Amino acid sequence: MKWYAHLTGIILVLAAVSKFFPLTVGFILFSLIGSILPDLLEPWLGLRHRSKYVHNLAAAFPLILLGIFFSDWIMALGLAYIHHILLDSTTVTGIYILDRRVKGSFKTSNLMHNIAIMLAHVLILLFVVR
Repeated sequence: MKWYAHLTGIILVLAAVSKFFPLTVGFILFSLIGSILPDLLEPWLGLRHRSKYVHNLAAAFPLILLGIFFSDWIMALGLAYIHHILLDSTTVTGIYILDRRVKGSFKTSNLMHNIAIMLAHVLILLFVVR
């Protein structure tokens, strides 16, 4: 998915979560960063896009564990990272779960596929908020 689909998706998820839990500015900010973090890390680390080291579901779990023990902001980063990975699992390029590749049928470059993902998030938000 494109960066705007990741950001829109996490904003809609945060809107749904805010119905049940109060969210701090830090939690929201770290969620926004986490939602695009995998795509930022790869060029910074000199890795190819959709690297099995960064676009891997297992890569987010250390952040979740650190968040449990240290800070809800780190937890937000990890949860948004997982959200990014799950969205990318719907694309033809896919993601990794450990060493196994998982792919979907959406194309990242297709605007309609990105809109479909955002609309799915809107429908989930409407279902939760009603």
